[in-house]
Amino acid sequence: MSTEHNDLLKFLDAEQNDQVNFPVILKRSTSASRNDFLRRNTPLNRSQYKRDARVVCKSGRLLVYFKKIPQKSAQYAKDLWNTLINMQWRWLLLTVAAVNVVAYISCALLFYFDSWFSGDFDNEEGKLSCMVGISNMRHFFMLGIETITTIGYGYVRPSENCELYFVVLAFSTITTIFIDGAFISVVYAKLNKPKERNVHGHMFTKKAIVSLRDGHLCLIVRVNDKEGRHGINTNVCMYLIKDRMMLEGELIPNYMVELAIKPFGMLFWPVDVIHEIGPESPLWDISAKELMTTRLEIVVVVSGSSMKTGQSTRSQISYLNKEIMWGYQFSPCLEFNAPKREYLISKKLFQQTVPQEVPLCSGRVLRELQQQIKPDRQSLNLNQLHSKS
Repeated sequence: MSTEHNDLLKFLDAEQNDQVNFPVILKRSTSASRNDFLRRNTPLNRSQYKRDARVVCKSGRLLVYFKKIPQKSAQYAKDLWNTLINMQWRWLLLTVAAVNVVAYISCALLFYFDSWFSGDFDNEEGKLSCMVGISNMRHFFMLGIETITTIGYGYVRPSENCELYFVVLAFSTITTIFIDGAFISVVYAKLNKPKERNVHGHMFTKKAIVSLRDGHLCLIVRVNDKEGRHGINTNVCMYLIKDRMMLEGELIPNYMVELAIKPFGMLFWPVDVIHEIGPESPLWDISAKELMTTRLEIVVVVSGSSMKTGQSTRSQISYLNKEIMWGYQFSPCLEFNAPKREYLISKKLFQQTVPQEVPLCSGRVLRELQQQIKPDRQSLNLNQLHSKS
């Protein structure tokens, strides 16, 4: 077992007996740091992800579904526009094909009725036929397809002797306009709606970290937008999902609260999205031990428009408590290539983390200790000045 593991176990045992003094800092040796680094940076198995209860999976898909909805089919039919837009592509294409087949059959039945109404089935000698080249029902169906798609008639065609020919043509024209206009609008809206995905798994780091920045505990996630999908009006949000006990004793499961993040600039290269664990942060009282034992989930959402097409895009990912590494920092992954006069981004270093000496106490305890130490340092500096004078 590595040195930092022993220190962590001693810290947890001492805290249970109220004998721990904060802040506690892990002292890492070179070999122990390397072994722990390799262990913590090993990706989790897919089967392990499946067993975890989470809101957003690593691919960016939202794992929230509704069940036992009263009159579910009727509600989908009332909001047909959103139903078609949110439908998967295979079901949308199947719906388009089914609607067109129904339109072909309806037009074929109207031609059949027109032929019957015009007396083609009376077998009277010398009477001009309404439909030319019709011998079976398949010809009526082919006539309906030719009329709806306006590809032109062949040897099977209606003649001027049909009584209801203009009614059938009016119906087919209105049906064609409705089908083409409706489904073209649905496809266009579906193509332009924001994409909810993690771009090929390279948008976010696989794990989040808790490290020190300017003396403050910070929750950090690294974000990369190499394809410029979020280059316009970029917006990054971070949310905490955790059970919360209200003052009245009510337990609210999966309570969601937004975490404030620092300005990060533009996504020209990988940037660190930083949430400072301050007095207003929901993580203010969470220590390393509580992070290991508390069920929580951090959701990061990046939205914006593509710099190439202007299409709205949204990527999202979540981190469970066991995917948050306490006491680590991200390795620099950006370097300048002087011969080519350009910046290079290392894909390998994008996910890499290195250990950092970070107190295991909560942000509140760390702030109290810093406030206690600061007056002592000031008085020490004054005494040194008086002694020198």
